[in-house]
Amino acid sequence: MVICSVSPVAPPEGEDGTERAVMLLRLCKFTPIAILLLSTQAFAAGTTTIQYSLVPLGGNVYRYIYSITNNGSVEDGAPIQLFDTLFDTSLYQESSLQIVTPSSLHSQWSEVLLSGVPPAIPAAYDALALQGGIAAGTTVTGFSVQFTWLGPGVPGVQPFQIYDPTSFQLVQSGQTSSSSLSVPAASTLSLILLGVGLVLTVAYWMRMQDKATPQATSR
Repeated sequence: MVICSVSPVAPPEGEDGTERAVMLLRLCKFTPIAILLLSTQAFAAGTTTIQYSLVPLGGNVYRYIYSITNNGSVEDGAPIQLFDTLFDTSLYQESSLQIVTPSSLHSQWSEVLLSGVPPAIPAAYDALALQGGIAAGTTVTGFSVQFTWLGPGVPGVQPFQIYDPTSFQLVQSGQTSSSSLSVPAASTLSLILLGVGLVLTVAYWMRMQDKATPQATSR
């Protein structure tokens, strides 16, 4: 918890003391928000990334091409060996779902389409590794599903789930992101350093203001 307070002692004569108190109050209001944002980003940076490229094929027919990045956050650096991407059957025509992964990648994975039970259970593209999976620190691209879109606009993000291939327990979940809008994720350490740098910069600025402000003399 971050606790901020401003001393009740009266500020120095003139406006400088008042401005300094106002700055302290602003800093106190901003600090919890900054810490919350940094911690949220740090958490986001610690999850597996599944990005998609959307390929229009004419009319309402599209293809997703997935890229899965294992950043080492799954079970202490274990490889990703089983994952699903979910298809809401009110937005994707379930009967149109078709696996179109290139044969070079398809031969290394067991890929199936799991039927949905509307409206509670979506359809799913399920991929199970046959030869070790996606190692920590690597990205595999090319998993592909073709479909007919029923929703407004164009297809977008989907929920995904990562499972333990032995126990079939869910170990991670999230949402896919578009590769055309991707932003490199900052590491947790860099986000912490950014927060520390922000606090030190403000503290330094306030110290320099104190030195530059003439001290009031008593008569």
